[in-house]
Amino acid sequence: MSESSLHALRDRIETLASETGSYYLVCVRCGDRPVPAATLRFESRPVARVAAGITDRYRSRLREYDPALPRYEIIVCETGPETESRPFEARVTTQSEA
Repeated sequence: MSESSLHALRDRIETLASETGSYYLVCVRCGDRPVPAATLRFESRPVARVAAGITDRYRSRLREYDPALPRYEIIVCETGPETESRPFEARVTTQSEA
């Protein structure tokens, strides 16, 4: 694996991000926001799902360098109207609600 592949994955995730998006990624078990998407938001659930997959690949590759990197079960969450100004407080939605 090369460092450039990590950069390419990170760049792809950042390309999918939107400053006005309502969706973000989080670990369903512990609530942590996974690097490299920890501060990013996405415009739609499908775009966020793509970002979640890329984030998972990024973390798997990074784990080759750091085996202690936490393993996350990444899900997509949506901010609600009452949390618009606080994007890190949101309600978790399941696929059946999508």
